[in-house]
Order: sequence, then structure tokens, then C-alpha cells
Amino acid sequence: MKEAIEGPDCINPSNCRGACCSIKIDVPKVLAKEYIRRGLASKSDFIRSDVFSFQLRLDEISSKCFLFDKSINGCKVHNLGIKPPQCWVYPTGFSNSQTGEIKCKKLGGWRIIDPQKTNKAENLLNKYNFLCQIEAKKEIRKINKRLNRKERRKKNKSIISLLDLIKNVAPCKLGGFKDMWDSFQILSAEGLSLQMRKFCLKYNSTCPFLPDDFLECKFICDKVAEELIQYFTTYLYQYIKEYGPDTEGEYALYKFFNYIKIE
Repeated sequence: MKEAIEGPDCINPSNCRGACCSIKIDVPKVLAKEYIRRGLASKSDFIRSDVFSFQLRLDEISSKCFLFDKSINGCKVHNLGIKPPQCWVYPTGFSNSQTGEIKCKKLGGWRIIDPQKTNKAENLLNKYNFLCQIEAKKEIRKINKRLNRKERRKKNKSIISLLDLIKNVAPCKLGGFKDMWDSFQILSAEGLSLQMRKFCLKYNSTCPFLPDDFLECKFICDKVAEELIQYFTTYLYQYIKEYGPDTEGEYALYKFFNYIKIE
């Protein structure tokens, strides 16, 4: 693509300050692993995607991709041969026969000077997209493994599972679960939630906090926590096959319980 087009210098800060780097970019796990291997990223820099395996994290302060380097006004992997293909293509696309000129949010004036090379780039991108989608499907099939994985915490060297995390949260504070790099984490409820009340009534109806003092319960009991893990292990993959993976890997209890119809 670089040899097939000509136009403005994006890295020149007087032209642009990386507006396109605020777009969420999907990447396969194989590329994410390469960023980690080279010390350019950590596992927390990748968010589960509903397109490929992951999305690149946007910086909370700058609202730009974590790979954006302010000192060069561009991507820190631009010259390393591992830049996401979508970023190479933007904003030129593969053809400008209708408009005659290619523009982005800030600039205009790009021209395609070698259509044969852009056609080759388009074919390569289509192959890349196909392989990324295959990988993403494989990642979804591993979802139960991530649900039941035990993590070793570096600080105190303890081993903790999602079950342990559940048993340390109040039922009214549990909003759902978030699919991370290789495990699931707790998704906190916004405010107080009654989603777990019906589940608790079904699996521990003798609980002294039920039905009237549900909000006073400080921790989810062992029995309910184990049943909740079992429900997600049994039904989550089925839910994803029917509705697709949720954006950012977040699975809210209210959606999941509506799907399996807790009585």
C-alpha cells in the first residue's frame, strides 16, 4: 500500500495528530502475542472482540490506541512490519475511481498510483480477515477453559479461580463476567442489582437473607457460586453460538438469565 499511493505525510504533526488512531482496531491473537513477545504490550492491552479475537486497548487519557506514540506522532510499530493491516489501508481503501481523491477526517489529497499493488493488497487483506475469523472461532471454543482456569497471583503467589472471585462479592454487586486474555473476571454491577436474587432463591432458598434482606448479604455462598459457574460452563458457548460474542467480552447477568430463563 505504501508504494501504491502518494499523498500527505501523516506523521507530520502540522498535518495531523493521529485522529485515525482513535479507531478501535481488531487483531488476531497471533499478532497480539507478537506485540507481547517484543515487549510492546501486556495481556491487559487487549480486549475481547466480536470480530477477531481481540481489540487494541484505547488509552483512557488520550482516547488513542495504546500503540500511538506522541513523540513520533504515529504508531510505534509503523516501521516494525507488524502494524495491523487495517491501519495500513486507512484512509485510502483500494480504489478511488468514483471520488478521484481520497480523504480522511483531517486531510485529503491521496492518490492511488499503482492499482495492481492495491489489488494485491486487497487480496492479502481478505486472506488475513479469513484466517483471523477462523482463529476467533477457535478462541470462542476455548471459553469454558477460561471460565474454569485458576490464576497464580504474582503478589502473594496464591492461586485463585473465578469461583473464588464470585465467593468474595455480594450478590447485589455482581453484574456479570468479563472474558479476558486467558481467564474470566468479575463484572461489577452499576449500583445495586437484583439479578442474582432469583438465582439465589432457586439454589439456596433457606438463606436467611432471602427473600427480604437480599441487599444485606455480603458474600455469595459456596453453593450458589458453584451453581453459577456450572450454568455459565453449560450455557455460555451455546449463547454465543446463537447471538455471537458480546462486545468487549462482557456477559451481563440480565442478558444471560433472560436467555436461560431462570425460574
